[in-house]
Amino acid sequence: MPKAFGFNEEELKLLLVAVRQMRRTFAAARQRSADPALEAYASLYDDLFQKLLDMAGPIPEALEGVME
Repeated sequence: MPKAFGFNEEELKLLLVAVRQMRRTFAAARQRSADPALEAYASLYDDLFQKLLDMAGPIPEALEGVME
């Protein structure tokens, strides 16, 4: 599926790592304040992360906890 969108496996892995890091950044910010704009962006990154995971296919069990 990633190739249908023009990504190779390495690029998809990099996207997953980048989006995971952004989710962590938003999680820390969410703990400090309940800003609606912040929640909106955090939600977008959560949705994007799920889509990328679906595109990547099955994740090995050893990595499942690390990826969330």
